[in-house]
Amino acid sequence: MPRDLPGLYWDEGKQRLKLWAPAPYIRRPGRNPSYRNRSLLRAKEDARFSFRTTHKNKLMHQISCFQVARTSHVASSSILSLTRCAITAFQAVSYNNNVHSFAGDTGGWFYSSVIGRDEPKFSLSSEISSICISGSRCIATSFGPESKILHFPLNLDSEDIRVTRVNNRSVRDIWTADFQGTRLVLGTNDQAVVIDDAADRATVCFMKTGSDVFAVAQDNNIIYTGSRAGIVQRFDSRIASTKGDRIFNDPSTTQNNSVTNLKIFYDWQLLTSNIDGSLAMFDLRFPSNRTPIMSFTGNINTYTTKTPIAVDPHEQFLFAAGQDRRIRLWSLRTGGPPLVSPASVFLKPFEDLVRALQVVEEKEGVLGLWATSGPALYKYNLGQRMEEESEAMQC
Repeated sequence: MPRDLPGLYWDEGKQRLKLWAPAPYIRRPGRNPSYRNRSLLRAKEDARFSFRTTHKNKLMHQISCFQVARTSHVASSSILSLTRCAITAFQAVSYNNNVHSFAGDTGGWFYSSVIGRDEPKFSLSSEISSICISGSRCIATSFGPESKILHFPLNLDSEDIRVTRVNNRSVRDIWTADFQGTRLVLGTNDQAVVIDDAADRATVCFMKTGSDVFAVAQDNNIIYTGSRAGIVQRFDSRIASTKGDRIFNDPSTTQNNSVTNLKIFYDWQLLTSNIDGSLAMFDLRFPSNRTPIMSFTGNINTYTTKTPIAVDPHEQFLFAAGQDRRIRLWSLRTGGPPLVSPASVFLKPFEDLVRALQVVEEKEGVLGLWATSGPALYKYNLGQRMEEESEAMQC
């Protein structure tokens, strides 16, 4: 009888055939930091030696995703507030080699600052609902029955600061605003208000929506509105009729699912966020198509209407604040679940709701995320980790 048969072996000590025992199962270790570091190095090497532009761009984006998700350094400060109220709006911009920052709070106070000197403070008497900047002008709006519009020139030597109102009793409760060029679009009660020249208020147009407008976006002559009723409408400011077209309308999903944010990308994509926390990208070339071309999962919200989103200047990353007081980030190229890393500072919730977000490029290739929570202002140096900051301080 042969001593070697399939699945058996000869045990010399016991002088008999025995079954081969399978190798013990060894659980694969989790992706520890050293594994992730090797993955990052491998992606960098692949990008260096890749000759195909599309493949190289994909690898470079993967590297950027990895680095931004690992952000662990954040600095905090407090606005020089007169009331210690929660900050509801924030914007920063570089103008004439100076960084200007603007903030507004629930008490109606508007704050401005330029590095190196203090700037005036103003009270609009009710909560600051939005701050937007175009060219050399900053616009702030207030919420309430007597909503106001603050015009703040970035060059105070050439123009005065002034406060105006829309001369129409039907306009109240300015929820949001979008300012591009000279045109200012306001999201108000049951309508959008379009002011063609914010400085002169020469032409004011009222676009009826039938529901409070929580979100607005504009692209040349086309105005998009998102309402409390969960409806996205499109208006053409060149047409005398103020009747808008419903787009991406799906009654089974939009009913009572308020639209909280709208943002246009690449001239043909519209990003929407809803009060249920959903984030989706639609193709503006096919406005009757109810199916998004991309979805971003994992955001948490059920009833908060002021849930900000932000996109970096290169339109690579999406940031959104949830009702659980956390900031999440996604790749705008791939969508899907949030980008995560065990070392990321984004895993830690804030003490209060995040009410404003903005991503700025302070110098080429260096991105910073501004976030407000309660009366505090936070800045994330995207991609920077605590150990890198410590090394920089020691140099």
